[in-house]
Amino acid sequence: MRRVLSTLLGVVLLLGLTTAQAAPTPRTPTVTKGVAVVNFAFMPKTLRIMAGTTVVWKNTTATTTHTTTSDTGLWDRTLAPGATFRRTFSTTGNFPYHCTIHPSMTGTIVVR
Repeated sequence: MRRVLSTLLGVVLLLGLTTAQAAPTPRTPTVTKGVAVVNFAFMPKTLRIMAGTTVVWKNTTATTTHTTTSDTGLWDRTLAPGATFRRTFSTTGNFPYHCTIHPSMTGTIVVR
């Protein structure tokens, strides 16, 4: 009886080893930060984030279209009322932007 149990245990262990799958690679959680377009301002005006963070701009105004436009040409999106735009910042640095429709609206993303 012990021999049968020992053999059975060996078979179970062998099957477990041959069908085992590699553990999944842990994923880095996505970090998202927001910039609200409120009336005629980006809030916050300066957003400090870590590299790899996704920034979401949302136009919260009811009737006015705005843009989020990089001062260096990295992005340019028109935001109708209620619309959003996402961009992931992978490199460090300062990324100033503005609204092309309302040039007094400016902001900066600071990536560390």
